[in-house]
This record gives sequence, structure tokens and C-alpha cells, in this order.
Amino acid sequence: MKDLTTVQKRLWETEQEILDVIDRVCTENGLRYSLAYGTLLGAVRHGGFIPWDDDVDVMMPRADYERLIQIWPSAAPEGFLLETERMYDDLINTFSKVRKDHTTFLQYECEKDEKHHKGVYVDVFPLDRRAPGRASDKLQFFLLAVCLLYNRGFAHKNGRTEIIQKILLAIVPKRYYRRLSNWAGEKSRRWNDCTSSELVSPCTIQDCRRFYPSDLFEHLEKIPFNGKEYYAFRDRDRFLRIRYGDYMTLPPEDERVWKHKPILIDFTKNYEELSADERREETK
Repeated sequence: MKDLTTVQKRLWETEQEILDVIDRVCTENGLRYSLAYGTLLGAVRHGGFIPWDDDVDVMMPRADYERLIQIWPSAAPEGFLLETERMYDDLINTFSKVRKDHTTFLQYECEKDEKHHKGVYVDVFPLDRRAPGRASDKLQFFLLAVCLLYNRGFAHKNGRTEIIQKILLAIVPKRYYRRLSNWAGEKSRRWNDCTSSELVSPCTIQDCRRFYPSDLFEHLEKIPFNGKEYYAFRDRDRFLRIRYGDYMTLPPEDERVWKHKPILIDFTKNYEELSADERREETK
């Protein structure tokens, strides 16, 4: 049984090491990014990591995000891998992860046999433009829902919506799921030239209904985070209120827990490099 306090500190160190690489690559190549979600909340409310948080999130405009994917192999130092949803069929994200090689952060039993890298990571989320007009807005939401459903490949348990999802999955052969997901995702981004439109994250169905100011990335500034400085939206209060509401109020104590609940963490070896005994070692 590993001491969780020790593991968490080591995890934060590794994630911040990855964040440093992202910051360097983006800064050297003129790419915009901001701390996001719980990481931005932690910077504002705690000056660093939320004490019970276990991951790091950044956001980028779609154009900068795609450029980052393109230049990463030549711009990033060895040992840091940018993994997109396009690399492996067993990845069910519509965003990317930058992972540190020779580490393990295993969340689910099913991951053990999957092809993608299983190392400690930082999530990188793209933001797209919201479609202008009521009809195009509905079409975009439908396309995003199709993209997410066929990328995931299973229905969420959610009453009537679950039935609809199962029907949509049943009428398409599984071998076409990823192709359909990619097609719908590309079509949902047809409005990205509408620079006056609000911004939307296409990464969860809930986020598809949260809209952020159109000029969010036009005003960035460095802010303190865990002893260093990283870029963040100048209007972070508005972003955090849209995402979390009254974000300065702490959640109930029973909700102050790790979000991802990993079953195995290692800071020196990839999962495939671990011995049988090491693979059986639990983190909690």
C-alpha cells in the first residue's frame, strides 16, 4: 500500500514537468494556451493544485491545437509524447494528452490491454467556435453528439437518451464508428472562421452547451501556479463562473477526493515495463 500523500506530491511534480514542456513548446512557437478547468480554479483559489486534485488541464484555440499536434514531434524534448484521439481506436477522447514516457497512470482494468500509452499526462483541450444562428446551433450540437457517441462506442445510462443512443449505435456497423465520429467532428468545426462567435469545448456533451466569450484567447497573462507562472485567460472569473458557478466556495468534504481514482501509478516505468508483482501493487 503506497502512501497517498507521497504519491500525490510525486504526481503533481510529474504533471508540472509535463506542463513546463507544453508551456515551452507553445511559447517558443507562438501558440496560445491557458490553464483550464480545475487547474485554473486551483491557480485562482489555491495558488496551485487544488489539494485533492490529481490532473492538469490546458485549453487552446483549435488552430493552435492543430499546430501543436503538427510540430510536437520535432519541437518537444525526448520522453514527452503527444497522444491524440486519432492515433488509436481504443482512445475515447476528443482531445489530446501529453504523457511522460516511462511512467504509468492506469485508471481502469480495461486499459491494461489497450494499445495507447498509459503514462502520467496533462490534458490538452481544443476550443471551437459556436455556430451562429438557431438552426446551425442545433445542427452543430447534433454533430458534436454524434462525434462523441461514436468515438465512445457505448451509450451512457441516461433514461430516454440512453435508448436513442443505443439505437444510433445499433444501426451503424462498429467498424465505421471512428470514421463517422471523425466526420461529424470535422463538420462541427465548419464555423471556426466565425471569429465573433462564442467558444465551445467539444469534449463532453455537457461542455457542448457551455459557451465562453469570443475573445477569451485574445487576452492572456501569466499567473502563479505552484511556484511557477503559466498563461491563463485574463477574464478567468467569467470562464470559471460559466464552468463552475460560485467557484470560490469549497465543495463538501466528502467530495474532496481524487477525480480519476487510478488503480496503479508508477513514476519510473511504462506499464508494459512493470513486473508482475509491480502490476499488482495498488495505489489505494
